[in-house]
Amino acid sequence: MRIIDARSLDEADFAAALELQQHIDSERDPDLPVTPAAELRAIFEDDATDYARHQRVVAIEGATAAAIGHLELPVDPGNLELAQMEITPADNEETSAVLAELLGRARADGRTSVIAWGDYTPQRDAFWTRLDADLRHTEQESSLDLASVDPKLMDQWIQSGPADLELVHWARHCPEQWIVAQVATANAMNDAPTDDLDMADTVVDAAMVRTEIEARAALGLEYQGLLAVTADGEPAGTTEVFVNRHRPAASWQWSTVVLPAHRGRGIGRWLKATMWQRLRATEPGVTGLQTGNAASNAHMLAINTDMGFKPTHLMGCWQADLEVLESRLT
Repeated sequence: MRIIDARSLDEADFAAALELQQHIDSERDPDLPVTPAAELRAIFEDDATDYARHQRVVAIEGATAAAIGHLELPVDPGNLELAQMEITPADNEETSAVLAELLGRARADGRTSVIAWGDYTPQRDAFWTRLDADLRHTEQESSLDLASVDPKLMDQWIQSGPADLELVHWARHCPEQWIVAQVATANAMNDAPTDDLDMADTVVDAAMVRTEIEARAALGLEYQGLLAVTADGEPAGTTEVFVNRHRPAASWQWSTVVLPAHRGRGIGRWLKATMWQRLRATEPGVTGLQTGNAASNAHMLAINTDMGFKPTHLMGCWQADLEVLESRLT
């Protein structure tokens, strides 16, 4: 078996990795188009999204890709001891070899704590539990068919929006006049539940937000933002969508957040309904949205359910000290 850096794959090995990724896609959600070659190449080259550096490896057995490993190294000062990783699939013999490779890379970067994430299955839970990693967080992944949303209900949510706020839409690049508001809403996402995960809040500034937007664009994910602001331009909330130019049906409903002083006024529903309306008018190729919410976030899950999101699968996050994982793996 060979473990190869994803940025160094030759054409044959990349084709094998693509076949594996598309198989994983079709098993996870058969209603979605699978990852095309151009998107997977962009993912393998990514080294900037999620305020982190990324390393990816592919385990090749003969002419077949057996597993793909992803190591994410946060760059924000509060999480420099943390490494996050995903291995897919996580229930074959190659998984341990890929894990050993990722742990070695994390150790070389000075990381001491590991969060492993992936689809929650009995096999994956058993794999991480055997290594003394604890399940600390679960996230409900859901999908929305935009055409199935009730337009009358969306009109009601929009009409119920607060009269003392206005909505500002922007796409691809955040205008300078709104960057401070965008930063404030991004930092408000730190209120979202992370359950028992041992990790610090990521506090961002304007430069980090701009870099993240550009990094997503390089992946083919174009930003659509909707800000709720006061008459003075102060932020009240936001909702964000990343339109996937490689396969629009697999676009993402990203963050939706309302700042504490404005919660309890129906702003989340107002924002999401208005974004739905805008996407239907300006992005006809976006027929579906994917999203993820902490399983403990009952309020946002209720909004998504009312809107028409359907659960597709559950994600899990397991955490352990890097030394524990290495010793148990040995």
